[in-house]
Amino acid sequence: SETMAKLSPNGYLSGSIMPAYMGASPYQSPHEVLDQCRAARAGEELPELDSLQIDIGNATENVILNRGLRMIGLQDYDWYNYQLDGTDAAKKHPALDLWYSDDGLLYCNEPLTIRTDQSAGIVVMNDSGEVTLTGLGVLEAKFTTVFEKPDDPPLYRGPIQLQAGMMCQDARWGILITCYGARKIVIHVFEPHGATQARITQACHEFEKHMSEGTYPAPTTLEQVHRVYSKPEDDTIELREDAIAAVDSYIGAKLVIKKYQEQLGQSSLALMGMLGNSTRAELRDDTGRLIKVSWPVRHSKAKPAKQCPSCNHELEPAKPESSARQKSITIKEVIER
Repeated sequence: SETMAKLSPNGYLSGSIMPAYMGASPYQSPHEVLDQCRAARAGEELPELDSLQIDIGNATENVILNRGLRMIGLQDYDWYNYQLDGTDAAKKHPALDLWYSDDGLLYCNEPLTIRTDQSAGIVVMNDSGEVTLTGLGVLEAKFTTVFEKPDDPPLYRGPIQLQAGMMCQDARWGILITCYGARKIVIHVFEPHGATQARITQACHEFEKHMSEGTYPAPTTLEQVHRVYSKPEDDTIELREDAIAAVDSYIGAKLVIKKYQEQLGQSSLALMGMLGNSTRAELRDDTGRLIKVSWPVRHSKAKPAKQCPSCNHELEPAKPESSARQKSITIKEVIER
């Protein structure tokens, strides 16, 4: 498909924002999703997302899909996009306020068995490492500049979105094709996952309840609690008795932090005294550890004076090149086998 515009309606949950609402995204919180959707339903125009990485992902989407399908033997099938009245569209779930805009759909007429082959970049996401594809499947293409990690794919980069897509399309399987910086393609094959899909269903109901009542989920981070309670009132309230546990925990944690900060300072002082004017030291203990201690020097380049562009008045004086020891040491442990 050549259409890259957002197809899912603003103001509602879609496969792409479901990971964020479920708390799985490091880039957006559930509270931000709610605020964004409330603004959309109120008729506010949302700012366009200007991202080079997303633009590259959109431009290479078809290449990623075609290359990935070729890797698992589905190159002879024609994939397509869901359409409504002859135009690419997002598919609404029949019973939930949930939309899904696919990267591709593919109907597998003949059963095809896929097995995990790590060397070929193919991973079947079940306990047996094997799945037989038949019937309708959902395709997701992802382009990322992040290096591949052993526990990939993260939930926010495809798996939850794919499960939502299988729910909306009533699909029997899903394939996530990830391209790592145009260096490598890895394929993850999914079956419908009952527990995940049940959680998505619950999230849809909770989302609409929060939208209608103007509420938020219980905050789970300091950032979220600041967002939820952003209109303080100058008053004093009586805390419930069960608050004492949190109070004691807070006081205890502060005391522990203070104790270890003092210990850290004394240890640093001792080691700095041992290093003296040396910047590095090594120590080998009887367990085989090689311990490397460094107290480096930070060098700053000279900077010219900053002048007013209209009157040549000196706004900031020039700074000469300088060197100073850092205020902290670094310790690395090397286990030699």
